[in-house]
Amino acid sequence: MGTKVYFFKNGQYARYDRAVDATDDGYPLPVAGNWKKLAESGFDQPDAALNLEDGKLYIFKADRYIRYDITADQVDDGYPLSIADQWPGLGSLGPGIDAAVNWGNGKAYFFRGDSYVRYDITAGTADPDYPKRIADTWTGMAAAGFGTGLDAAVNWGNGKVFFFKDGNYVRYDIAGDRVDDGYPLPIAGQWPGLAEAGFGSGIRAGTDLFDGRQVWLPDAERLPAAKNGPRYLALPWRGVLHTTEGAGVDGALQEFRATNFWPTVTIEPNTLRVIQHLPLDTGARALSDSATAENAARCVQVEIVGFAAQTPTWAPEQLAFIRDVVQQIDALVPIPRTSGRTFLDAGGVNATPGNRMSVDEWKRFSGWCGHQHVPGESHWDPGAIDISTILG
Repeated sequence: MGTKVYFFKNGQYARYDRAVDATDDGYPLPVAGNWKKLAESGFDQPDAALNLEDGKLYIFKADRYIRYDITADQVDDGYPLSIADQWPGLGSLGPGIDAAVNWGNGKAYFFRGDSYVRYDITAGTADPDYPKRIADTWTGMAAAGFGTGLDAAVNWGNGKVFFFKDGNYVRYDIAGDRVDDGYPLPIAGQWPGLAEAGFGSGIRAGTDLFDGRQVWLPDAERLPAAKNGPRYLALPWRGVLHTTEGAGVDGALQEFRATNFWPTVTIEPNTLRVIQHLPLDTGARALSDSATAENAARCVQVEIVGFAAQTPTWAPEQLAFIRDVVQQIDALVPIPRTSGRTFLDAGGVNATPGNRMSVDEWKRFSGWCGHQHVPGESHWDPGAIDISTILG
């Protein structure tokens, strides 16, 4: 769900796995027969696709669109419908949409030719004073040759958006509001397996199928938190590893009840228990929020039963269990299976204050880190845990 991205072209589609950064084996496949009612509705060669994270996928072609139910895995009844009639303000772009993307902050962007419209998802209408020219407001797009005629756009969930045109792509930094240096680059050679599947150029639409509603690990015990977590902010996805500093899960749960410092998930490597307290799409409460709104930063928080001082000596089977839980999580939400942070013991954390992120670094971070890396915190858990094995 969370890590898979689907690219469409000429009645076929390829599935790309964000977690391992490669095209899945067995693709391309025909849209017909695999996306129920899509070909029958005349949308096996879509122009654009948009996931508003409301359980529905919106697929556009010419002047019409269909709504695809992610859970039911089929086109909803009553479609296709007119874009101009149902999406107020989009008609100003003219018929046909080149690309569409959910920015993750309550806004979606629609592109056609050299122009774009910003759409307010909650209000259900285009913002005033649009369309505007891509070249005038998207820093670096025109210079990279992407000022007109886009093919597709995908929000990667890590603070970056990828735009595709012909056989090239650019990476756009959301926080910096500009194209990253070094782009454009060719799709071939940079997206493993995509060109080999016939998607090295001419991609017509791209989207994930993240539902965005009540995301639970399918095999976890559910012990709901006594207090709800905050709504997520429009920041990149990340995971934070904690240790409970206790020997058993019962003591940890008692502490959560007493303090309301609930994590997303509690796991116990010795007994292989996985207990989920909050859905993955809701903020947890295991951080202090002392420096910034840490709990609301699209942050999945995992409390590991055990002591930070002991994590470097944990047995391979304990680390393998943690790795399995991490992989279950980032199969459902788009947390990159990377870290880039050094996990230190207590002495190392105290001696290396720069190992803890600044607020700006935290707001841009995407991947897996520890409590010891979060700004404004004083904790050093989960210690010098073997993060490379956990993410391997």
